[in-house]
Amino acid sequence: MLSGCAPLIFFGAGTAAGVAGYKFYDGALNVIYQASYMDTWDAALKALSRMNLKVEKSDHDTKKGEIVARRPDGTRVTLSIEYKTPNETEAVIRVGFFGDEAASVAIKEKIREILQGVS
Repeated sequence: MLSGCAPLIFFGAGTAAGVAGYKFYDGALNVIYQASYMDTWDAALKALSRMNLKVEKSDHDTKKGEIVARRPDGTRVTLSIEYKTPNETEAVIRVGFFGDEAASVAIKEKIREILQGVS
């Protein structure tokens, strides 16, 4: 899986929790949420706010959008969110230039909690 064309493989873990699958690859966490596009968009904004990240940019249309935020230490966080089906949305989460898997997973989980009404 060292080549740039490696396939994206989603794991089944978390399916009952509103996440159909996720994979950390090339510095970004790719997640499929079992939620509508706008619900996922709103949950992402709430998650960033609750994690004390400052949103610098937030633009979307009916199919895709991007959120750019900063952590308190100045690290850039980007979320690209894209409509897949009425009940599935893909999010790509990148923390920092090279990626931070643990921080990306924490954001993924906060979004999942908000979507599930846990948080």
